[in-house]
Amino acid sequence: MKPEQILLVSQQGWFRFAAGEVREIAPWPELTGAAVVVVDFADSQVGIQSTKGKPEYAAALIEKVVRAEGAVEGAMQVFVHKQVRHTDSCQTLYTAVALDDWQRHQDWAQRQPDHCMVVPLVALLATGIGKDEPLRLVRAGQQIHAYGESDNKMHYATAAAIGSDATDFLAPVRTVMAQLRASGWRSAAGVRWGAVQTDDAGAEQTLLARLAELGGLEARLMPHESFRAEGGKAASVLPGLLAGMPVRGFVASGLQRLAWLSEGYVMPLAAMVAVVALGLGGFAFFAGQSAVQELQAVQALRSEMEPLRARLAAASAAGGTEVESADLAFARQLGFAATHDPVRMLTTV
Repeated sequence: MKPEQILLVSQQGWFRFAAGEVREIAPWPELTGAAVVVVDFADSQVGIQSTKGKPEYAAALIEKVVRAEGAVEGAMQVFVHKQVRHTDSCQTLYTAVALDDWQRHQDWAQRQPDHCMVVPLVALLATGIGKDEPLRLVRAGQQIHAYGESDNKMHYATAAAIGSDATDFLAPVRTVMAQLRASGWRSAAGVRWGAVQTDDAGAEQTLLARLAELGGLEARLMPHESFRAEGGKAASVLPGLLAGMPVRGFVASGLQRLAWLSEGYVMPLAAMVAVVALGLGGFAFFAGQSAVQELQAVQALRSEMEPLRARLAAASAAGGTEVESADLAFARQLGFAATHDPVRMLTTV
């Protein structure tokens, strides 16, 4: 199901992408229509953690690690975005968020009259990426997130820029690439660059060229969708990333995911029902025409039989007073004899 609107929630504010236009909106709005809310949680902990045991217990183990590090204070909610299983352990890409912050977003989403699905921004990084595929770098405001896979392992790195000019992001890009290489990331598939929201395509091309210089790899820009903005145009990689995201990537209950998924089949089912209805209507029409033709044929036969019946009745009435012919007498006697069994009569005799 394609959402009618995409909301971006970040430290820069709330932004609404809909009907080819992007504009800043007031926080916690009342939405009309289905929406996907991409949240770049502030003061959250994002990373990759290796844990022992079953993958189902990874969230609880990660919570203990994050709590021990003190990255998130108080009660927290750990979102598991992707897991890579090994023989006796697994790697987990996660986001740890303060529980109060998460509950506020969840309560607001549940109050909306239509479908409202929440997804952390980091979950989009791993959408559709497999091993030995291009590294994905996404710029969100002043933050750069990088994710890639190699040798059956996941790699994540992040860095922040001090300013907002293109030259201010050169140092964070260099830092991110160094972190990835230090974690063991190796790939010859190249790099893909995207911006959550940008109004300067030239700055993105500058960063893209810098990526190619730093990594010695092929660097390309991910598909961006253009939007009208105040004072000009803007572009975003969010529609393309969300298009390839499975339903299980949304942070929602199983019933909410099923309802979201079923909405995508409403139009195809309606079209199929319409086709079946048209087929049944056509069959009923032609069947009715055939029935009318058969009825007319029966009525024509009845009209032809009436004179024959009259002639037969007249012949029967006239034949009662005449002498019976020899052929008719023989046929009548033969018919009378046919009612008796000659073998049975001989046996009796």
